[in-house]
This record gives sequence, structure tokens and C-alpha cells, in this order.
Amino acid sequence: MRSPVAPGAKHRGIRHLSSVPEPDDRQRVLILGSGWGGYTLSRHLSPAAFNPLVISPRSYFVFTPLLTDAASGSLDFSHIVEPVRDPGQHVDFLQAAARSVDFAKKTLLCESTVVRSGVTTTEPRDGDEKVPDVAPRPWERGKTFEVPYDKLVIAVGAVSRTFDTPGVRENAMFFRDIGDARRVRRRVRECFELAAQETAETKLQRSLLHFAIIGAGATGCELAASLSDFINKDLIKLYPSLKGIPRITLYDISPTVLPMFDESLAHYAMETMKTEGITIKTSHHVESLRWGCPGTDPPHPMDPKGCLTLKTKEEGEEGVGICVWATGNEMNPLIRKGMGHVADFPSNSAVPKDDRVTLSASDLQKSTWSVKKSEKTGALLVDDHFHVQLINNEGKSAVLQDVFAIGDNATPESGALPATAQVTYQEAKWLAKHLNRNNLQQTPAFSFKNLGVMAYIGDSKALVEAPQGRAKLTGRTAWLVWKSAYMTMSMSWRNKLRVGFRWFLNWAFGRDISRY
Repeated sequence: MRSPVAPGAKHRGIRHLSSVPEPDDRQRVLILGSGWGGYTLSRHLSPAAFNPLVISPRSYFVFTPLLTDAASGSLDFSHIVEPVRDPGQHVDFLQAAARSVDFAKKTLLCESTVVRSGVTTTEPRDGDEKVPDVAPRPWERGKTFEVPYDKLVIAVGAVSRTFDTPGVRENAMFFRDIGDARRVRRRVRECFELAAQETAETKLQRSLLHFAIIGAGATGCELAASLSDFINKDLIKLYPSLKGIPRITLYDISPTVLPMFDESLAHYAMETMKTEGITIKTSHHVESLRWGCPGTDPPHPMDPKGCLTLKTKEEGEEGVGICVWATGNEMNPLIRKGMGHVADFPSNSAVPKDDRVTLSASDLQKSTWSVKKSEKTGALLVDDHFHVQLINNEGKSAVLQDVFAIGDNATPESGALPATAQVTYQEAKWLAKHLNRNNLQQTPAFSFKNLGVMAYIGDSKALVEAPQGRAKLTGRTAWLVWKSAYMTMSMSWRNKLRVGFRWFLNWAFGRDISRY
């Protein structure tokens, strides 16, 4: 890429991939992230008015509601992935991680992530100061470069929060990306193979085949249910000598599961999963996670041939073959470390939030400005049209007219919204619609329309709850609704057909049990 130029009509740093001629007056919109927010926005922006450029460490979008099906072998990983680079879309892409933003110059500092391990998995990368031992290796450090923008949309999402629990970030598996699902699926098969060896002791077998999931929200419950189906209906047929040994335990600090559902549905889910052999331990506090069997003396080096030890406040140490951490969100490193103090006030794009407030040149020189964030979560505190805001040391606010934030990395001042794909998807569509119409300042504030919640709970049973509890479905009827909804919601027709056909093959021939 050539050296950055002033933002405006003459951007030519990135070759446009489509055959549509690039008009000189199109605005470059940098979109950070390829998740529900970034991917959806890039597909809904008008190519006649905007030149969207997605910048993300990963070159694809993941249909996360079906990630648990991929982990359990019900779907191939390719069935739930959509590439950002698509010849049918007028969208450019750079595989890089955003490091910082200069609002005054309207440039973004990026680091290339093309040659990098862990791109598809949730790992403590990006030089995380909490785990210095797993910082990027020298060859993983990419070149840095600047990219100018006319408009910037921040949709980098959130990362897994471990609450600083000892050993979790180093030893647990997370569950946010394709690589995470692949690691879980491979480790489950690995544990069965290790337990099936003649030299395996009974105590070690029980630990290896104990699968712990931390977090009893929708992701944790669906993963537990899918793994239960996979083990009980497929794997036990391959390992008959291990029948009765495998077990799945779902831990949560809360007193119940699925807090987003009505209490009666949550109770039904708990009873159903218990019937399927899933142990549910609510009101449990995880204290540490390490390699090695319970009761062994340190040191405890990583040894995948053995088990891990999970320690809870309530029950002490217990051996597990795998621990999946599916709870807690914290801000992406860009939000935490790359967006704080503002060196130069962006007078060309920032306006006072209150029309009655005037910001003179002396005010700007005297004031210390920083990005406005939520005190509770650290998320970007946006206005009701998703504009990122600045705040000075006197408490005065300014609104950046050309910088927006949507999804889990943003919190509206009017009140936090649920951290779900449904919310982010609606935010992205709403923002794209009004940017296309050029009426963002005149339109009413964004309003989230709750379409209800669904969750799979195992053995071809699910939960479906309409908004305000107007309708509730359980069991196989809800499971059919769940399957139909997610099959039709898959982004491309190619994947809609592939998901449906694969589910039919699973019914006819069973799941894919290969380990690779």
C-alpha cells in the first residue's frame, strides 16, 4: 500500500475488487471487524455512494448460532463460514488488526496478521500484558501501516473475560471462532482415544472423559447439549468399553441456567439436560485451572496426554479432560489500549454534543480529551445514532460525526442492549440504511426490535420464547422451529442448502466422527 493520503475523494490505496468503476466522489468507509456488525454493514452499504473496506484479523464471517453444531460434528466448519472477499460484493478487505486511531488526521494504524498463528482461535495474543509468556513470536509480528478514512465504523466485538482466574487464559479452551470449535472437537476425540488405551488407569479415564463447560448461558448450554448428543449417540458406539464413564458438567456462578429465558423455560431446560446425563452445578465459583491430576504436586507443565484439574470454591479439585470457557466479555485490545487519550482534538469532525456549549480554540488547547467509555464495561459510550464521543477533563462532550461503533464494543448512553448477534445485526442494518439515505442526523434514534430467543437443549429438544413471553415452545416442536430458523438465517443460499442437506445426512447416516 502506498503512503496514506488525506481522506477524501482520491483514495486509491486499495484496489477495488469489483468490476464497477470507482467514482471519485465515493467515500471510503473503514469497517473494523468481520463479525455480525462489520460483515452485515459491509453487505448493506450502497456501492454507488461508499467504498467499504473491511479490516479484520480473520477473512471470514462465522454464523455463530451454529458453532456448537460444528464442534459436535453435525456440520462441517465450511457450512457456517462466509468469506469477506466475494466477487459478487463491492467490498475490499485487508487482513490486519487495528491498533490505534488518529481522529484528527482521520487515519487508522494497522498491523498485518496474514502470517499469524491463532487467527481462527480465541487465544491470548496481541501482546496481552496479562499473559506475557504467550505474546506473539517475532515472526508473527506484522508490518504496520496507516489507512485513511472518510468514515470509520468500529465493530471489533468483545473477547473472552476470564476474571483473572489463575490458569484459565493459558489452559482453557474458548468458544468464539472456527478454530475454537475445531479444537474442542479434536480434544473430545483425543480424550476418548487416550482413555481407550490399555495402559489408561480407571481414575485417569474418568478424568479424561469429564468435559467441563463454564457458563450456563445460551452458548454453554447448547454446547453441553450438542456434545451430549455427539457422545451418547455416536462416540459410545465406537468405544463400547467406555460406556458409562463420559460425563459433562455445566458450571455457572448464577443460581440458574439460561437467564435470558422465562423462569419456567429455564427450569424445563435444567430438568431436560439432567435427564440426558448433563450435571449442572450452578452457584459454583471457579478458582483455578491447571494441567495434571488432582492432588499432584507442582510443577504442572502442559501435558495433553493427561488431564487438567479444575478447582471450585464449593467442591475443591476435580479432574477434567477439557474445560471450555463460555462466559464473560471484555473489551478488545483496540478499545482497551488503542482508544484512550486523544492527542489532537479533531476540530474538523467533532462538534459539541450540547448545542448550548461552545468550544473555543482556547478551550480546545486547555482541555485534555479522551474517548468516552462506559465506566462499568469499558465499552465505547455512543449516542443514540452510534456516534463515538469524546469527553474532556471538564466533563464537556463532543460527538465525532464520522466515527461510529456498533455491537458488543459499544454501549448506547440511553441504556445497554443485550450482547447478542440479533442486536448487532439490527444495528448494522439500521446504520447502513441511514448512511445510504444520508439522513442519519434527521432520523429517530435506533430502536431494538426483540424477535425472541431460542436455545437447543439436547436430544432433539429446544426452547423458543417470543418477545414479552407472548408464546413459548418446548421440546421437539421448538427444535423444529430452531432448525428451520437457523437454516433460513444462514447468510448465503449455498450455506442454507448445505446446512439442510448435512442435517439430512446426519439423520440418515450419523454425525462425522473424524479427528483432524
